[in-house]
Amino acid sequence: MPRKRRRESRAQRRDALLRDAMRVDVPSRADVCVVGGGAAGLVAGIVAAESGAHVVVLERDLECGRTILATGNGRCNFVNRRLDPASYNDPVFVGAVCDASWLDDVLGFFRECGLAWAEEAEGRLYPLSRQAASVRNVLLARARRAGVLLAPAREVIDIRLVAGSALVRCQELHGDERCASLGASSVVLASGGGMASFATNLELSMRAASPVLCPLACTGIDLAPLDGRRVHTKLSLRRDGHEVAREHGEVLFRDYGVSGIAAFNLSRHALAGDKLVLDLLPGLSVEQAVALAAHTLDGVLDPTMAKVLLAQYGSRGEAVAHAKRLELRVEGPAESDRAQVSRGGLSTDQFSPATLEAHDAPGVYACGEALDVDGPCGGFNLAWSWKSGMVAGRAAAQAVQP
Repeated sequence: MPRKRRRESRAQRRDALLRDAMRVDVPSRADVCVVGGGAAGLVAGIVAAESGAHVVVLERDLECGRTILATGNGRCNFVNRRLDPASYNDPVFVGAVCDASWLDDVLGFFRECGLAWAEEAEGRLYPLSRQAASVRNVLLARARRAGVLLAPAREVIDIRLVAGSALVRCQELHGDERCASLGASSVVLASGGGMASFATNLELSMRAASPVLCPLACTGIDLAPLDGRRVHTKLSLRRDGHEVAREHGEVLFRDYGVSGIAAFNLSRHALAGDKLVLDLLPGLSVEQAVALAAHTLDGVLDPTMAKVLLAQYGSRGEAVAHAKRLELRVEGPAESDRAQVSRGGLSTDQFSPATLEAHDAPGVYACGEALDVDGPCGGFNLAWSWKSGMVAGRAAAQAVQP
């Protein structure tokens, strides 16, 4: 019998990636330097290279595009058919950048990459393979075909504008961790974090990063017995007696609060002290629910939820009435280290929506999470990354002096 091939360990994989990174020689000069090799940075690099520029992408991770692998629970909901600037925190700016061709531009780009896709509920588009690796791999392949130099394991530590050009300093996170410098006619900021130091050098203001699209820590009932229970519900986020936002869908109860897409979307608006009001019986009126619960709660509620509410409120009538309007107090974000998106970044009023070039820093462009733009779950944040990467990459290449 043939011997089974032993699976590569994490340490072996890391060592292999470091060796690959060490083989990449970063030149002292390029037309366009892209800072960040995630979703937006890869697209910006591809479009710039296909526009005729010599492009280097600097990425602090051990490989480019790694963040894409975690999107959509590893399935990568890469865009949504229902794109609308109103879904974002800065709708005017997003609308000016993305225009009416937004969806067609994104789908056309990925069609040229060789990606096939399928549509699921609420306009969500996934790669046909339902594997995020498919999206990353077609991007990496197209970047290499375009001649983009991908340089992972390089963390940018400083960017300065000198005599009409950008001087980018990075630390090589392999070997002796020496520093290297790269001069570029244009630089595209496509990194979602760690920009504060060089943003200051470029005299660009930014909003501090904070986690969004993450679970919410809540109090109000005994949540421990509910850990892992899923309920289809309507949710209303309220502040000072007024509704701030609403969602509907499946909620996953955790021992610390609530999770799931609906809770994630509300996390974009929630503040500590807000009330989260859940209707656990959205298909029934209070009167119908009370009548059905005259003898048992199990016929209308998840049995574990029924026990918790009965213990909390004392009678079936009170329990079912509160199930129609269950109030939890929001304590703040939970599992923030695993948040899908970071809110914050460079203030959008510093950039031209036509080119994404900084008004007061010529030759500096920004896209994706580098800018203070975020949207809900469902492919909206990746859609912004793809389109803004296209705009910034094309403009950065066009600005290069012949």
